[in-house]
Amino acid sequence: MPPVPALPEVPAPIGTLRIGLGQLLVEGGEPARNLARAVEQIAEAAAQNCELVLLPETLDFAWTHPSALYEAQPIPGMYSNMLCEAAALHKIYVCAGLTERAADGRNFNAAILIDPQGNIIVKYHKINLLDVEQPYYAVGQTLNVVDTPLGKIGVNI
Repeated sequence: MPPVPALPEVPAPIGTLRIGLGQLLVEGGEPARNLARAVEQIAEAAAQNCELVLLPETLDFAWTHPSALYEAQPIPGMYSNMLCEAAALHKIYVCAGLTERAADGRNFNAAILIDPQGNIIVKYHKINLLDVEQPYYAVGQTLNVVDTPLGKIGVNI
């Protein structure tokens, strides 16, 4: 009987990472209310000693609400700035989904990662769109990762 190959050694964990999952009501066409709820979730996650909070996809307008076609904002811009300010205020990483109006007029289903100083350190445009999304969003082209003190983080939707 041949010898069983040894399994690779798994490094010991360096520490723990506390991640908050921000569940919030996302109302179609109500970006002000939705963003206010997101800012509350950021504060709550920080109060619970989370290092990172994950927020919903397209939390500004809702996933396929028609208002996104006409009211989407650039990133950085008005909506992302609100999240950046909350991240800096509470000293927490924030990953959030927004609808982005690109400079060429196309909309993207975007996700951003914000550091605790309030800087957007990575942005991702959703690549794998479902049929129902295609009238609303252009297809993204790249995957990105960023090195952080928490480790290497990739953003995907």
